[in-house]
Amino acid sequence: MKIIGLTGGIGSGKSTVSSYLVKLGIPCFDADESSRAAVRKGSACLQKIVEFFGPACLLETGELNRPWVADRVFNDHVLLKQYEKIVQDQVLADKQQFLKEQKERGTHAVVLDVPLLIECGWYKEVDSVWLVSVPREVQVRRAMLRDHASEETVTARINSQMSLTEKEKFADVVIDNSGTIENTQKQVMEQLRQMGIKI
Repeated sequence: MKIIGLTGGIGSGKSTVSSYLVKLGIPCFDADESSRAAVRKGSACLQKIVEFFGPACLLETGELNRPWVADRVFNDHVLLKQYEKIVQDQVLADKQQFLKEQKERGTHAVVLDVPLLIECGWYKEVDSVWLVSVPREVQVRRAMLRDHASEETVTARINSQMSLTEKEKFADVVIDNSGTIENTQKQVMEQLRQMGIKI
């Protein structure tokens, strides 16, 4: 089973590529969705977070009080790392379960859609690292439009992440998403063909 590791940055259009791969019938593990599910009401992971922070981290509804947690971890790097580890351990378990199930089904190719694929070291476990990239000015413009955010806010967020240029050093494939959707899809099809993945 071929494993594609898909990554990008804010506003680079990674979700455009992942949704196209899903449309082509390639199963996709979404790390963002997994981390959101990890902290849903009633989850085992949320229970661990409550054990860590205490019941004050919950809303009256029993859901995670995200602003409360954000306030606690914002200026405390150690606390942030411990909180992230609880969530990341769950995401890792979900990923392993996903790969196990797909292998058992005889799936010939899967995608791991992971924004921090390189930072968390998962890039070492895939057959091909795909980076969705755009020039920085395009990245800023798209993220401003998508998040209805100021240029200053978006730039600060981009600066806090590993740059797309830095990520390129780890990529086997760079998908240039600065043109039309058709152009991006054409690049995807070409890379699948080169990997011997039949659609």
